[in-house]
Amino acid sequence: MRSPVGRNAVWNIVGIVVPSVAGVLAVPMLLHGLGAARLGVFTLAIGLIGFSGIFDLGLGRALTQVVASEHGRGAASFELAALVRKALGMLLALGVFWATVFWFGVPLLVVKVFGFEQLLGEEAVDGLRWVAATLPFALVSTGLVGCLEGFQRFAVVNVVRLAFGTATFLVPGVTAVLTRRLDLTLASLAAVRIVALLPWLYLARAELDFGRERRAAEGAVGRLVSFGAWLSVSSVIGPLMVFADRFYLASILPPAVVALYTVPLDAVSRFGALPMGAVNAAFPELAKRSGARVQSAELVRGAVTAMTVLWFPLVAIPMLLADELLTVWLNASMASEGAGIARWLLLGVFLNGFAHIPYAMLQSAGRSDVTAKLHLLEFPVYALLLVAAVAQFGVLGAALAWCARIAIDTVLLFVAAARFEPDCRGVLREAGIRIAGGMTLLAACMMVTAPALRWALAAVVALALAGTLWCFGRQRLFAKPREADHRRS
Repeated sequence: MRSPVGRNAVWNIVGIVVPSVAGVLAVPMLLHGLGAARLGVFTLAIGLIGFSGIFDLGLGRALTQVVASEHGRGAASFELAALVRKALGMLLALGVFWATVFWFGVPLLVVKVFGFEQLLGEEAVDGLRWVAATLPFALVSTGLVGCLEGFQRFAVVNVVRLAFGTATFLVPGVTAVLTRRLDLTLASLAAVRIVALLPWLYLARAELDFGRERRAAEGAVGRLVSFGAWLSVSSVIGPLMVFADRFYLASILPPAVVALYTVPLDAVSRFGALPMGAVNAAFPELAKRSGARVQSAELVRGAVTAMTVLWFPLVAIPMLLADELLTVWLNASMASEGAGIARWLLLGVFLNGFAHIPYAMLQSAGRSDVTAKLHLLEFPVYALLLVAAVAQFGVLGAALAWCARIAIDTVLLFVAAARFEPDCRGVLREAGIRIAGGMTLLAACMMVTAPALRWALAAVVALALAGTLWCFGRQRLFAKPREADHRRS
């Protein structure tokens, strides 16, 4: 049977890229309508939305794992519906709780923590309360998306995600231009998030038999809660590690110097979302095959191969052209000081792309406890590395510490995955060799200084990537008729 993972990966990437482009296009509209100060509050609201992923205690991701696993074992639709209903009830309760906390906490946040002036403060309180009120809707939506991804309905999920992800930026952008009021702009953002629940409910009802009152499959609820509890640990520690470097640098260095690190880091982090989206497409399929180890090994081998031939050139090109890209995007001064930092961050993001594979393997097998324990182990080590590296190398030290943390995380994840998935050890060993080769080549790219040579190498890598994509598309195009003929025979 042909795996849908490749097609699902493409849908995930499209669902990431298009809303990101919409976000870039909406910034000038928001800046024109709101001004710099109010735009800062709007980005704070977007940050709150992004951070709200920790409030579901891991139940959204847990639903993907358990639904895929139970579906693969042949659980009936009404049994899965009972499980999803229980999970949605828990998510609704969590959403109401957090909405209440933020509703009453927003004035303290606006006045005491950020110290906004009176008029801006009033608009910020009203607007952020609108965003807080969407948390129950957002958390239930998270659960429904997790359920649909468990059934591998990535096409419809990403069509809806693309539409509402784009609307999340463009609707507030238009509202800002028309009204020039922060509270109404945030209210329009809240309206988009509330309306977005409707298609998720409709799509979930089409997959599940909610009409029959039955109990969930035995043990499924327990696995759901256990998986989500451990995953919530990672959901808390992960963002702390992501933002710790920024807060630490901001506390000891001038803002202009900090920007040399945070600006390329933001760009690299968005770039790194591509392999995460692609590997997430394999997550439900791995969970579904959790009892068939040989099939899981084949799927992991395919993911490693795709990551090797596609991810390396995508990182190598900006590695070679970091100076030119930063000059075009920002300015020559920023490029001259930030290119070295960007290259170290790209080295780390190359490793992190491969780290998503063992991470998905462990979580699809229900071992979210392993990844959570690794995060608990890594956090204090990273904190010490960060302080020591910044003291020795300044802002470049933060990039070195970030890259070192990613390297440690990648090694530990591969070792853990090899221990808990013995049939995949050979594949993971091959991946380790490929990673080492890719890191060596990228390190060589870092040492190329002549602009003409860097451009020539980037052109060669781009042509190789284009050729790979063409061969892949040609293989897919000509494979489908043969499969159809085989089925008809």
